[in-house]
Amino acid sequence: MLFSNRQKKLILDVLLKERRRLFSKHKGELLDKTIEDLSQMLRNEELNAEPKDNVIDWDRKGGKRR
Repeated sequence: MLFSNRQKKLILDVLLKERRRLFSKHKGELLDKTIEDLSQMLRNEELNAEPKDNVIDWDRKGGKRR
């Protein structure tokens, strides 16, 4: 199942709030690992979404490559 970036941020916010709850039955290693993984996914998506200045656009250069 694929989630949009906004959906992932919402899920991460809910998980972070759950971790802060004093009497949460979901506290523990699994919750921490899930939060860590989801945070990393969001960071990776943000990095990959940024335009790169040092990328060569071969279609824009014109001419044939040999």
